[in-house]
Amino acid sequence: MTPCLSQPGHCGLRGGTRRLQAPALAEQEHRPLDRLVVHRRSKNQARKLLRLRQSWATIEPTEGVFDFSYLDSTIATCALHEKQVLLRVGTMSGRPAWVDAAVRQNHGKFFKFTDQGVPTKIPVFWDPTFLAKKKALIAALGAHFTNNHTVSIVVVSFANATSEDWNVPHTPDLIPQWLSLGYSSALMVDAGAQLIGATLDAFPNQYATLAEGGDGNTLDPDETYVARTAITAARLMYPNRLIVQRNALSTCIPLPPGDEFSVWNLLWISQPDVAGQMLFQCFNDPNYTVNCGVPIDPALALMAAVDRGILYGMNYIEVYQTDARNLPTAITYAHNLLNP
Repeated sequence: MTPCLSQPGHCGLRGGTRRLQAPALAEQEHRPLDRLVVHRRSKNQARKLLRLRQSWATIEPTEGVFDFSYLDSTIATCALHEKQVLLRVGTMSGRPAWVDAAVRQNHGKFFKFTDQGVPTKIPVFWDPTFLAKKKALIAALGAHFTNNHTVSIVVVSFANATSEDWNVPHTPDLIPQWLSLGYSSALMVDAGAQLIGATLDAFPNQYATLAEGGDGNTLDPDETYVARTAITAARLMYPNRLIVQRNALSTCIPLPPGDEFSVWNLLWISQPDVAGQMLFQCFNDPNYTVNCGVPIDPALALMAAVDRGILYGMNYIEVYQTDARNLPTAITYAHNLLNP
């Protein structure tokens, strides 16, 4: 992946050298920037990539009133230290209360589920009020940041029940609720078209990255139908602007190309503009999550996971900060592998 300092057409997503960014800065709201980004760069690229995140509720606590002070100051610091930014705004779990109030006022529908033991309620992904409010946020962010060339990549999401990762809860007990709320593949694809389009229109000088995923085989024609259809349509309308990302990299993933219609096959067929994020940290994880629960040296786990990512053609990989700090051998390995 080649973050671009000018118009996206002025540098490609393939080729050139790749480099590991320096340690990240601390983030507001007491949540550290917990991942480094190992990524591909063009030979004339002099900056490094840093993931920066903040919640919608913090940026727009009152509708139409925006506070970009934290992002402005932190992006300026990144520029000073020759880093570029991957910008991720939490738009579902981080949405402000006034958004839900507006949805209720307009008789919108909410989906209820349990998130890690916590009862959770979200607007349905296709709710027109929710989409309008989110697109207004995206437009404001774009108007403020698209001409800031320190910002290289912006995260887009449309099927994200919790974080900005793809997450459409679809256990058997939840399917009837989705159907009663009016779920359809067409509504989901349309929501994706609206939000991906809004993001790329608002940020003409940046790339957008979408974390893809599946919805099971009950709600849609196949597991990845919604993501695949939305990605295909967006890339036809915005060539070379959309990165497809899988945020579950581990040693356990299948070898490419993966089963037809699976989430990993979707990443495979979305090349060359693809990326990834580690499933979890390797260092100090007693559950060995990245290695399917099997005990392993954490450095070996990270290196093996990066190997799998490279097989899928990933152009950047988000790595947990704790691994970058404590697994120097693995980080050097990744750096050298990504910068041949």
